[in-house]
Amino acid sequence: MEEYQALYRRFRPQTFSDMVGQKAIVRTLRNQVRTGRAAHAYLFCGSRGTGKTSAAKILARAVNCLSPKDGDPCGECEACRSILSGASLDVAEFDAASNSRVEEMRDLLAQVDYPPQFGKKKVYIIDEVHMLSNSAFNALLKTLEEPPEYMMFILATTDPQKVPATILSRCQRFDFGRFTEEELIERMKVAAQGAKVTDEAYALIAQSAEGGMRDALSLLDMCLGLGQDVTEESVRAILGAADRGFLFSFVDCVAHGQEAEALRMVEELFARGNDVTVFLKDLNRHFRLLLMARVDGQGELRGVSAETASRCREQAQLFSVERLVRLLDLILRAEADARWASSPRAVLEVCVLRACEKPEEQDVQALLERIGELENKLSRIASGQMAVRVAAAQKAPASAAAAAETEEESAVPPPAPVNPSDGEIWNRTVKKISAEAPMLTMIRKGRFTGCEDHTWRVEYPADQAFYITTLNSEKNRAAVEGFLAACGADAPRFEAVMAEDRKKKQAMAAADRSLELLADAFGRENIQVTDSPDP
Repeated sequence: MEEYQALYRRFRPQTFSDMVGQKAIVRTLRNQVRTGRAAHAYLFCGSRGTGKTSAAKILARAVNCLSPKDGDPCGECEACRSILSGASLDVAEFDAASNSRVEEMRDLLAQVDYPPQFGKKKVYIIDEVHMLSNSAFNALLKTLEEPPEYMMFILATTDPQKVPATILSRCQRFDFGRFTEEELIERMKVAAQGAKVTDEAYALIAQSAEGGMRDALSLLDMCLGLGQDVTEESVRAILGAADRGFLFSFVDCVAHGQEAEALRMVEELFARGNDVTVFLKDLNRHFRLLLMARVDGQGELRGVSAETASRCREQAQLFSVERLVRLLDLILRAEADARWASSPRAVLEVCVLRACEKPEEQDVQALLERIGELENKLSRIASGQMAVRVAAAQKAPASAAAAAETEEESAVPPPAPVNPSDGEIWNRTVKKISAEAPMLTMIRKGRFTGCEDHTWRVEYPADQAFYITTLNSEKNRAAVEGFLAACGADAPRFEAVMAEDRKKKQAMAAADRSLELLADAFGRENIQVTDSPDP
């Protein structure tokens, strides 16, 4: 019984003409072989399953073919047959992922001095070259720059950013793009060999392959292994994805804000063994279809049947374009978080709850949060002043002396009230000083007491008198006033004061006020002011 061979190996292209897509690369390589202008070093870049290794093997056979046909290897001569069977000593494949050390690279390069035994060129194909160590790259560098005329290096990588610039500059670089869904479906129809596969199944496999031919053929191979007709439902069963009807019902719950029903459907999803990341990808594709249907209601929705396209256009009317964009952004972030979260299910459930929130609810919530933040800021700013006022209001004078005492206390001016706008200007000034004048960052250590008659004051305790002296110097005072003006203050004057001095000024103002009250009550001529005796 003949051993079964996987589809992606059985249908690997054998000539440039057999390759799907990559037209510019194929045309260039064929012309180089046909005209004898093949380079000594190539770098094939691209994501997985885009044909890098296949192109390298075809190029290795083409340059050694005894009778090439328009740049393609004939596949019939002795050189082609020996290379295809892996018996040729002139073509060597080297996996850098498992042979990344400098010793292994030196062993490989030690064979460079020996010319080809049967073909015209000796070809080294180094796959995943970005995995080589720095020492291995250095060992390869000199040989790659000036190899013998019979040598050819073909390097393949999925991560060209990790390849040193010294290596890149010595190679002809070709970037292999992802295959389109049409190209994938075309090759899958050939590989299916008459099996019954629906168009929806082909489309779903092509979407899941994400531009990789090997992934598409491997998924098709798995589906054909079911031993029955391949439908969209059977493909979803293989992928562990939710069926289309489930997606429509789930998105209906999101559209109408039915959180409980949406969470119940998530529970059902897990009970069936579906994967979180697969479901999020399906949601991503579904909302993309809805967005396309919402933006262009009459446009063609590719990759789905006419019935599904009609349902998508109908469901798209439940959403605004803005909400669809927000939902897509939400799902993309959840998809990234689910890969690293210890509980992907929690990530999905939080995403579902946020998706079910209606725009008007979100706007109100955002407004309420903003109001709460402003209230907290105002309460912190006015907390000291309000405490004094409340305490004064609770004290009811019981006699004329108590009334005079209360009047005296009320005459003591509280700390200058900080107007919210002044506080905002001050905060901007401090940030600007921290960014542009590090020598003045000591201003952050003081307590801003407010702005009165265009004078902005900050106070320090007695043990920080050095800061007061430094900031009140003519140069620094002018600099701070300049920053205040730049942040919106009107003709500002700056002053650093000591906390005790402010209290003394307040006490003197209170005494003056008390004298005025006593003079009004008893007459100024009946009042005598004397120094108080030492205690």
